[in-house]
Amino acid sequence: MTDGFEVSERRSVPPAEAFSLLGNELRVTILLELGDAKEGSQPRPLPFEELRRRCDVSDSGRFNYHLQELLGVFVQEKAEGYGLLYPGVILYQAIKADSFTDRTTVEPFPVDADCADCGAGLEATYRNSMLVVRCGDCGALAFKYHLPPGAIRSNDPDAVLSAANVYARRDLMTVASDVCPTCASEMYHDVVPEEEKSSELEQAMPGPAVVHHCSYCKHFFCTDLPEILIYHPDVLPFVAANAPDLLTDSLWSVDACDPGDIAVDGHDPLRVTLPLRAGDERLDVTVDRSLSALTIERR
Repeated sequence: MTDGFEVSERRSVPPAEAFSLLGNELRVTILLELGDAKEGSQPRPLPFEELRRRCDVSDSGRFNYHLQELLGVFVQEKAEGYGLLYPGVILYQAIKADSFTDRTTVEPFPVDADCADCGAGLEATYRNSMLVVRCGDCGALAFKYHLPPGAIRSNDPDAVLSAANVYARRDLMTVASDVCPTCASEMYHDVVPEEEKSSELEQAMPGPAVVHHCSYCKHFFCTDLPEILIYHPDVLPFVAANAPDLLTDSLWSVDACDPGDIAVDGHDPLRVTLPLRAGDERLDVTVDRSLSALTIERR
């Protein structure tokens, strides 16, 4: 433990017990009413009788039973009334965002960018909460990432694509700083050179790939090496000063580095060097298998 940091208690509710509390329509209604209760833009605790009226339940005993079941897990009681604990807030937001229930599908629509492989136009689809950008001709994959269904409600393709780019870049920034975007635990990285890639990775991206994983919540996804390296804390200042478009333009339309320029300098241990070019400036970054920067040389 770090000096001055001490966990006084570690306690958790068994997952089956926590989720079993939600198998009742009234309890879900209670969560939604508590989440909806606002005074201006601020959450407002609800007294027992007001909460019961908002849930449209006449039987006070029945209502109190279901409310008590939620206490300490999703709901808290204060002097002013009842409110949501943070797990309840997360659950409320997930329900309102249709994270568990939405099954929206969007058929292919054009993307204002061309395929890096064949030059044909890219197109995007949305299915199972995943936005995928591919070449309509050769099928090359340009982008694939989770996008909450709320982004689709605008019915504006430009807004959907912009949201996907911002959403993915937010997670790239977080992951490059070794923080899991799901649970805030430590994120680990595994650089996979070309000859070690699985067939799935081979199809998804050219050049070395990076597998990112959290040992706590098991969050897991893959990127190509250049797109995560531009957010590396030791590289980001160079990119921001010399090639800011790499941080703002659509991920499916920018290339931080030609995959053919990436050099594997050694395998035992693994050393991979990537040249980032910005006008007349170049930054050669050598990383190991864990994505730690071994050397950074400006040319």
